[in-house]
Amino acid sequence: MAPELSALQRRLNRAESRPGEDWLVLVENVPEWPAGAARPAETTPAHVGAPFSYAPSQGHPRLTEALVKREHEVSGSRLVDESHLLVTAGGMHAIGLVLRDLAAQGYRKAVHTTPIFCGVRDSMAAAGIRSTALPLTGTPDDLALLRAECTEPTVVYVNLPHNPTGDVLRPAYLDVLRALAEQPGMHVLYDAVYDSFDFRPDRCPTPVDLAVQEPGFTVVNSVSKNYGRPGDRIGWIVAGAEHAARLVPRLEWEAVSINGRAQLDAVAAIDRGNTDLVEAVRAGRDAYAAHAGGLRAAAPLPPGGTQLWLDLGVPDIERFADFALDRHHLVLTTSANYAPVLPGLIRFPTGIPAERMRRGLTALHEALEDWEAYDRADRNGRNDLNGRDDWNGGEGARGHGDSR
Repeated sequence: MAPELSALQRRLNRAESRPGEDWLVLVENVPEWPAGAARPAETTPAHVGAPFSYAPSQGHPRLTEALVKREHEVSGSRLVDESHLLVTAGGMHAIGLVLRDLAAQGYRKAVHTTPIFCGVRDSMAAAGIRSTALPLTGTPDDLALLRAECTEPTVVYVNLPHNPTGDVLRPAYLDVLRALAEQPGMHVLYDAVYDSFDFRPDRCPTPVDLAVQEPGFTVVNSVSKNYGRPGDRIGWIVAGAEHAARLVPRLEWEAVSINGRAQLDAVAAIDRGNTDLVEAVRAGRDAYAAHAGGLRAAAPLPPGGTQLWLDLGVPDIERFADFALDRHHLVLTTSANYAPVLPGLIRFPTGIPAERMRRGLTALHEALEDWEAYDRADRNGRNDLNGRDDWNGGEGARGHGDSR
């Protein structure tokens, strides 16, 4: 049986099928470049000839050079050079490539914290690796739990800043990661695709030098989130030189090489830097703090990431999201995008302009109030669940006014 579209994609398709209506789409966890910010040029003289030849399988030399510079500056690396890098078709491709390589080495188990993005869990399954969720805390206490759980060759998947909770790497956890990487039969796969978005004053950089030093440690990253360019489909892997060299023929067999024009666009993006993008997310967080006071589902800002993990207190979150779509033109990302599916939770973006943040919070508040009236009427037997568009909701109903 073919896989079904996700709940999120079905809602997006519904909105896209009615382009004349005013939809408020609050699903993306890719931050938006602020209006007026100088972006890298889309076309440069370096692109001439790129579509007519294969880029090197390990990555275009200009991009690997830019990535080395980036990891020295952003991650504080002293050790990374071009031999430790492999360019991929985005972060998910990087994760899948590493998992398939580890499966070929005999790894059949992976452990991770919760929630986990479904795409990562599914990549584990596709590689023939079964996954187990653990109650990890991001503290040194995790080490004993992980060692007790990892009684066979095991991948330890770590995602920091975490999607969607915004948890971040703390210095005390570096010793845990090093101990895991040094233990035979354990491999740490560290997902750093949000590593520009740690907002603490004592930010702990991604430990890429640990990946260079330890065969049991690999870092994956991408320009999608960190540079706001998901369309490039450019990611990268940082690993020891022997590990990176072993991955090159696997990438060549699977994809030959990564799009050369997109790699050169990524060079321009990395050279330009992402300060304006990071500040835009910071401004979105400030806007949330300023406007979330009246929202019953408000949550404290997490230390990192580009989203909030909001508990709306609605047991059937999918039913509410469909209701918000139909009656309020709100497109939401629910916990169905993650495993396990948790009741009541949505992912809400912080990398959006302040005005859309205000509109989004207002619309969400109105949809929740409307939902309470609808749900109360339903419990009293006065609603037709299959015909919610016909319910006028009385004074509790909201139209598609300024909050859209």
